[in-house]
Amino acid sequence: MNVLGIDVLIPAAAGLAGLLLGVLFARTSRRDRRRVEELEVRVAEREAQIAQLAASRAEIEARLGTAEQERDEVTESLAGYQQEVVGHFSQTSDLLKEMTLQYRNIYEHLAQGAETLCPDGTLALETHAPIEGLAPHSTSNGDGEASAAAGAGAGDDDGESAEAARQESPLQVDPRPEL
Repeated sequence: MNVLGIDVLIPAAAGLAGLLLGVLFARTSRRDRRRVEELEVRVAEREAQIAQLAASRAEIEARLGTAEQERDEVTESLAGYQQEVVGHFSQTSDLLKEMTLQYRNIYEHLAQGAETLCPDGTLALETHAPIEGLAPHSTSNGDGEASAAAGAGAGDDDGESAEAARQESPLQVDPRPEL
């Protein structure tokens, strides 16, 4: 019986061990399968989040590109406006200077006419009167530009005598325009 018992017992023990290993393997496989399924679900969720973030990023980059384009357009518009303002005030300054010089020319013409036509001194107008902000006694050279008069000393009077003549004159004209 010994031989028979060992011959039956070894295969029975091997079968029982195989059965136990099969059960353990099946349990481990089921646990691993559940774990794999859980991980696959988490990976799918993460991929969905990544896709959503990528879409959000693309939308933000598109908005940023539009905002940068708008900023560039506004900057360009502002630069154009600033150039326009500079040009406007430069032209205004030139026109006012021209107008002042023309005023001076008219005044000097009147003063010379008064000197020539009123020799008795009833009307004494100061010629070559300085105008604040302009170079002393400048005249127009025909191009609208001021140039220094060649005979700057020719019309220079003593400041006191010019003032006295102006006070005696019944007509007093200020040689400087009011701006």
